[in-house]
Amino acid sequence: MRITRLYHPEKLTCGDTIHLDASSSSHMIRVLRVRIGTEVVLFNGDGFDYLCKTIDNNPKKTLLSIESRALANNESSLKTTLIQGLSRHDRMDHSIQKSVELGVNRIIPVLCQRSNSRLAKDKQVKKLAHWNKVVISACEQSGRSVLPEITEVVSIENIDQCLDEGVFKILLNPETGISLNDITSGHQSVEIFIGPEGGLTDEEISLLEAQNFTSIRFGPRILRTETTGPAVLSAVQLLWGDF
Repeated sequence: MRITRLYHPEKLTCGDTIHLDASSSSHMIRVLRVRIGTEVVLFNGDGFDYLCKTIDNNPKKTLLSIESRALANNESSLKTTLIQGLSRHDRMDHSIQKSVELGVNRIIPVLCQRSNSRLAKDKQVKKLAHWNKVVISACEQSGRSVLPEITEVVSIENIDQCLDEGVFKILLNPETGISLNDITSGHQSVEIFIGPEGGLTDEEISLLEAQNFTSIRFGPRILRTETTGPAVLSAVQLLWGDF
């Protein structure tokens, strides 16, 4: 039986006892039916898994003892950034969830001209908090103990402020004839730009190509925006990462 993994955003020290928050306690005791003495793995983003045991079954404030820790050691050797054109609701959630499972290190939500989602500033704060919950849930499921970074929403005109120098940059563009198979050398870091539901305008493509993005055609079929990011991440992990 698979051991339950939960995120705990506080310092974890072997030999200590800690209380889970109400949400995690309720999920573990009422939903998963965890009993006293059951082993549970906690992680706080430092790269380690902490093996714990439940001391009580309080559904509001479960007490655990921290028994030991082990380095998760499952981060990819390829550093990846997904630059995702802002899309609506569950499409964005899907892109984030699957990208985290596939090992992405950073996600940058970008407002493009054809983005169907236009978040007001106050709603962006709530949305970012929601996206971080999606990241945490994906880490709990996939066994990752390092939380990928998800940035604030940035406009495509200001994307240059978020880019790293010396990193291979990919732009998905169905109009080009170049494919990933034409890229022969390995890379240690990759930044991948995926447009929103309506795609990118010619002006936006020119802007990104001027910032050293290489236009890539990803196969003969047009994918939905929420499919494209995870699909490309899988491909680059296979070419240069740990797949």
